[in-house]
Amino acid sequence: MHIFDNVMNHKFLTSDRVSYYPMCEYLGNNKFTSTTSGQAFEVTVNKRTVDATYLNTSVPSTHTPNFSIDNDVNFVPLNNLPIIQAPHSLYVVVGGGKTGIDACIWLLENQVDPDKIMWITPRDAWLIDRKNTQPTEEFFFDTMEAQAAQMEAMANASDIDNLFERLENAGVLIRIDKNIKPEMYHGATISELELAQLRRIKNVIRKGRVTHISKNNIAFEKGENTTPDNTLFIDCSASAIREFKPLPVFNGHVITLQMIRIIQPVFSAALIAHIEAEYQNDDQKNALTQVVPAPNKSNDWLTVNAANMRNQYIWSQDKSLQKWLYFNRLDGFSKMVVDISKEDIAKQAVLNRLRSNIPAGMGNLTRLISTLKSPVKLIDKEKANA
Repeated sequence: MHIFDNVMNHKFLTSDRVSYYPMCEYLGNNKFTSTTSGQAFEVTVNKRTVDATYLNTSVPSTHTPNFSIDNDVNFVPLNNLPIIQAPHSLYVVVGGGKTGIDACIWLLENQVDPDKIMWITPRDAWLIDRKNTQPTEEFFFDTMEAQAAQMEAMANASDIDNLFERLENAGVLIRIDKNIKPEMYHGATISELELAQLRRIKNVIRKGRVTHISKNNIAFEKGENTTPDNTLFIDCSASAIREFKPLPVFNGHVITLQMIRIIQPVFSAALIAHIEAEYQNDDQKNALTQVVPAPNKSNDWLTVNAANMRNQYIWSQDKSLQKWLYFNRLDGFSKMVVDISKEDIAKQAVLNRLRSNIPAGMGNLTRLISTLKSPVKLIDKEKANA
């Protein structure tokens, strides 16, 4: 929050080009009211309204669970963990996503016995090794070799199960329990040390979603579990981004912010702003900003990566856009690749390994996606090879 406060108060507001109205509710038709004073405001839109609400993030501190809870249950959001004043008999983490992972790691790092943690995981997830996502010189081989291995897996997979097997064997994707087939993919990252910590927790409950929590009992879609007195329930069931139907980013007088690179909302917003400022018509702008939906189910890995590569290909055909990407601090990958010396044989070999598999990778990914119920349209193999 300190960073956002500095940017707003010392950059935007001092420019005399921005007016800021915090603690307000938008009513539509360019009108909004203050939630603290009730004062009404109306603005004149000179060009477009930017709708940054469509992705509608949900966070634990304000989230309302979709299950019932008795009044005498000690039920808290993740944010309340640092104010714990006394030990509990059992800590129940409700939610198998990244927030649930963070809660479990926090408890373990603060000396909670793993046998005193119950982790409710309706769905296991495919995760990303964090070392493979670092766009810096120091992590070049981790990051780019993972990209090359991913493309090889896409090129050679015989079916979807074989694709995930290849991705796991190459270290591109990881899972906490190798005996459980993941049904979820949210793009969450995790380190090898965190993975080892999470595997210390043996009391993992996979009985579907919670339906009701009472003081000494948890009801699930597929059964129930008892809990002792003095149990602390930690709510990690909020979804960061809900499933949504993609809309055109540029549509008349409205710009609807969505992700146009896989799980990168901040970069996406920056690129959308650049395209709005530099390009001429909405057809051209929408061609450059095709939406990459937020993944949910494990098979969404295929469709969101296909959409992401489609956009990367389109951007690579625009020299001015490539220049912008190179100098943008939110896109370290472009600079990391472009700056490789031709004499650096080891790094060039990794890039050649990646590039040589792109045509087959895209072609085979298209085939695999066609076996899903709702395949997405991709650029064709010939264009990918251009």
